[in-house]
Amino acid sequence: MPNKKSKTKRNKRFAPRRSAQEQRQARMARRRVLFSLLVLLVVAAIVFFLVLRNSSELSIAENGIGSLLSRVQNLFTGAANGVKNFTQRWRDYDKLEEEYEALSLENQRLTLQLNSAQEAILENARMREALEVKNRYESLDPIYARVIARDPGQWFQTFSINRGKNDGVAAGMAVVNGDGLIGRVYEAGMNYAKVICVIDTRSAVACMVQSTRDNGIMRGQVTADSGVAQCYVYYLPNLNNIVPGDDVITSGTDSLFPKGLHIGTVTAVSMDAGSDGSYAVVAPSVDFQHIEELFVLREVIETDSDDVLPAVNAGGSPSSPGVTPGPNASPTPSPTPAEETWSYPSASLGARSLDALLEDEWGRAN
Repeated sequence: MPNKKSKTKRNKRFAPRRSAQEQRQARMARRRVLFSLLVLLVVAAIVFFLVLRNSSELSIAENGIGSLLSRVQNLFTGAANGVKNFTQRWRDYDKLEEEYEALSLENQRLTLQLNSAQEAILENARMREALEVKNRYESLDPIYARVIARDPGQWFQTFSINRGKNDGVAAGMAVVNGDGLIGRVYEAGMNYAKVICVIDTRSAVACMVQSTRDNGIMRGQVTADSGVAQCYVYYLPNLNNIVPGDDVITSGTDSLFPKGLHIGTVTAVSMDAGSDGSYAVVAPSVDFQHIEELFVLREVIETDSDDVLPAVNAGGSPSSPGVTPGPNASPTPSPTPAEETWSYPSASLGARSLDALLEDEWGRAN
């Protein structure tokens, strides 16, 4: 009996294990059946959609799947293109930078060439004009010169040129350009010379109104703060006959400037007698704000007796030979009393001595 009970217990103990294995096998069998049915359904659906349906129509499933896939495809395509463009730009950055630098240098080079060409055109025009001026004053032995230095300010009242004694330039020689009379040399070095212009208040020029042939003395009236360049002509005998627009030229009676050099044009006539009497206002023909090239007229103006009136310094003693007074000098020449007539000063006299002598002569003539 005990043996039977123990055997029964053992059988009961192993029986549940066999039923669990059977259950697993049953579940596996059901899964196989379901999977087979699912495969059959998918195959049937594919056959239906691809073979049996009308080719011109799309099913709802196809539309949904296609729409979803197209969005995903667009997303991946955009991302791929972005990455590609970024890597391409990064790869070409150095090349673009080199091309930019090369184009920048080329642009600068072309700009410099353009500026040089424009300057060459302007210089060519000035050289043609200078050649015409040289031919115009050929009889007065002109020599071409350039301005190399000037006093500060807007006006060319005094400046230096690149010609001197080595080129035959001496103090007292007239300086002109294509527009007319500029001034005269008041100091000459070996390879440079200094010029004082007719607009300077220390300058005086014997001039003539071309239409009426009236002679007078022109003085500069330009200072550092002057707005316009102008000169005054004093001691004109027939001021009523002079009208704006009349040309003023050098008279050649001062032994400094050749006769006939154009100075400017009358712009106004003043009848109010001031300390120096009535006067005519003259606008110079030269642009005294822009002077670059000019000509020095090396023709010596001959006088009857240049050595009658020696130049003297400010203290009254004769000046040493060969020393050229500056524009600030105020010599006081004294004519020889024994002579009834006297000659105009030589080119070495300062502007104030010329002015004083011309005024004295004019008073004696009247």
